[in-house]
Amino acid sequence: MSDLSAEKIKLDVPDIDYREYTLDNGLRVVLSKHGNIPMAAVNTTFHVGSKDEDEDKTGLAHLFEHLMFDGSPNVPKGRFDEILMSFGGDSNAYTSWDSTSYYMTLPLSHIETGLWLDSDRIHGFGITEESLRIQKDVVLEEKLLYTDNSPYGSVEEESSKRLFRLSGYKWPIIGNMDDLRKVTMEDLREFFGKFYTPENAVISIVGELDYDRTIKLVDKYYGDIKPGKGVTRKKFEEEDIFEEIAENIYDNIQLEGKFIFYRLPEAGTKDYYAANILTGILSEGDSSRFYKVLEYDNELVNECDTNLYGMEQTSIFCISALAMSGKDLGGIQMKIDEVIEDIKSGNILDSEIIKIKNKIETYYNSRRSSIVSLSDKFSYLKTFHGSCDKINFEIIDFLNITKEDIINTAKKYLNKNQRVVLNYYPNK
Repeated sequence: MSDLSAEKIKLDVPDIDYREYTLDNGLRVVLSKHGNIPMAAVNTTFHVGSKDEDEDKTGLAHLFEHLMFDGSPNVPKGRFDEILMSFGGDSNAYTSWDSTSYYMTLPLSHIETGLWLDSDRIHGFGITEESLRIQKDVVLEEKLLYTDNSPYGSVEEESSKRLFRLSGYKWPIIGNMDDLRKVTMEDLREFFGKFYTPENAVISIVGELDYDRTIKLVDKYYGDIKPGKGVTRKKFEEEDIFEEIAENIYDNIQLEGKFIFYRLPEAGTKDYYAANILTGILSEGDSSRFYKVLEYDNELVNECDTNLYGMEQTSIFCISALAMSGKDLGGIQMKIDEVIEDIKSGNILDSEIIKIKNKIETYYNSRRSSIVSLSDKFSYLKTFHGSCDKINFEIIDFLNITKEDIINTAKKYLNKNQRVVLNYYPNK
């Protein structure tokens, strides 16, 4: 720890102050006095995502994201947002493969009301048949809008089922719509009782807080929620990919697309941090490798991007390219592979690495200024790492990555025989 602290001082990054607590019922709480305006951000994260579902009951995690705004034991349908908005508050939520997070911002003077609203959602099961019917339709419309009728909207589903064969990562976060249509109230009660329990949750509050007063309020509104029976996690098992899996997919699109996926270790590992820097070298800005080779020099693509999706038990490294009209996807693939092989051969400039590390540091510091981002990060760290130490030290994990680390990560994971390739073509 002393070495990291010395490095941090040299970077002149101020510590973010925080306190960690655990209530008697198992609820983990993180409070951070931060900022100088009388606002607070509250993030409640449940350690359940789509990968934790049963294979014949997919989509429940995402469905709950909708249902938890639709009424609770003491807050009638539609009143949650009405009450919150009446004093200038706001709320939203998101579901991932690994967790479901609910967050709100509100004036500090109304934090007690906000905590009452949030806690009531897990004090008891408040979902009605009407809410289930309505939110099923909402999710079905969401699937039509963002997947079925959106260009390249099926990429997540088509890639997931080829990247993963055994684990819950093999179905999309939104779930299978046939499963959704069959969801019953009993299914919801079982899911709620298993996962929406205090010991499976983290609440993080960031703002101009008084620590003693805030933890008393948290205990007042969450402390008497009964703990569940504990969650037994599924053991992560997955088959290795030993040869390229390639598929041609025809869709309602105008431009042909190339999507390449590799599996990497989970978020928070050294390889993950190295891959994060590599994504920047490949596609961040006009000086990036892919822009220069595929767009500027050869005019093969309209755009080419890379993304790294860090997950609890694995990560996905994705390369996406949309072809210029008349350009061949095979030629685009060849140029992408040439760039990757050049990286693996060790041809990386120090200036490329410095540029990306500087951008990561800027992004890191900008997120530290947002109470919403900080509350989300605190909940993430507490949920998946059991501690929030990384809130002040994770930047060092990035900045300590060397050129050799990047090369070795590329050599280990970005190989032709370890990937899924989806070629998207316009419908015939």
